[in-house]
Amino acid sequence: MKRFLTIICCACLLYAGYSAVFADKPVYKEYTVTVADGETLWDIAGRHTEEREDVREVIFRIAQANKLKSKTIYPGQVLKVPLRVHDSGLMVAENK
Repeated sequence: MKRFLTIICCACLLYAGYSAVFADKPVYKEYTVTVADGETLWDIAGRHTEEREDVREVIFRIAQANKLKSKTIYPGQVLKVPLRVHDSGLMVAENK
């Protein structure tokens, strides 16, 4: 019984390690947003945050994409907002 549990535990660890190593990195597409009067980086990121995603991660991606040295933004400023591209695994034929 002990040996069986050990084998099961090892199999679970190997599977978890395999999944972590070979997981697909997310793909992002950049959209642009023009900052409105009174808008904050938190507001913009909050509108583009997915379910179960931390708004601070989105703020970090926006700051990186725009090479922001501070989190201060200005009305009229155009920001790149990286949004995750979701792939359902289905291929759709395009009619041309």
